[in-house]
Amino acid sequence: MNNQSHPSARNLIVVCLALALSAAAAPAAVLNLGSSGEGYLAGAYFSTTDIQPTGTGVFQPFLTLQNSPWEQGYNSSTGNFDTQREPQWNHEIQLQDLRATTIGGIAYYGFVVDINEPNAKSTSWISLDGLKIFVSSTLQNSTSVDGNGFFNGSLGTLVFDLGDNSVRYNDQQRGSGSGDLNIFIPVSLFDGFLPTDYIYMYQRWGNTDWSQAGFEETALRGGFVIPEINTLFPIIGLLAAVFSTQFIRRRQLAQVSR
Repeated sequence: MNNQSHPSARNLIVVCLALALSAAAAPAAVLNLGSSGEGYLAGAYFSTTDIQPTGTGVFQPFLTLQNSPWEQGYNSSTGNFDTQREPQWNHEIQLQDLRATTIGGIAYYGFVVDINEPNAKSTSWISLDGLKIFVSSTLQNSTSVDGNGFFNGSLGTLVFDLGDNSVRYNDQQRGSGSGDLNIFIPVSLFDGFLPTDYIYMYQRWGNTDWSQAGFEETALRGGFVIPEINTLFPIIGLLAAVFSTQFIRRRQLAQVSR
């Protein structure tokens, strides 16, 4: 029997090792939204928003965090880490509570965050450095952390993880009362779960850009539809034709009346 490795097998091993090393060395991605932006990261879609009003009691947050220079926690009525105001504005939600939004033909579950940072130029930035979503058929509670003090426990089945990536936002809204950040998570990640299953959203803010003021409040976003841009072209063309026809008729009538 020949003990020498086949050349193609050796090549495959080399390629696999190279890919593994490349993936390990890949830098974390940063989505910089500024004060008005949008983009995809880790499979989720993020966008700024100025939805109003969003003050406490109006859009009813299910997750409320506050600490400085950084903060973390998840929605549980028993309290954990830097969560605030349990159980009224920090509590469990269920899959049946979520509402789907269609963006470009893809269904997402939407969440909106009311961020409360000082509007001064040097303090208006904040970063979302951790975002995980778990699904569980039972109530969960964990405060396990790693060497950095970051939550690393389990709250059921992990369906979404931002990983080492981060989202930066420049808060130019006027404190509480106006929405700031939309978070859209693909509906497909929740396939196979029951409507009564619990949804846990873990957030960590302030590791890249500090958290320096009031509450970060997260609520459910109502469902809506944003069509693909190419589906708008026929509508835009029709409107342009109607308006141009009306404009021409007005000019003709004006000429006849002279």
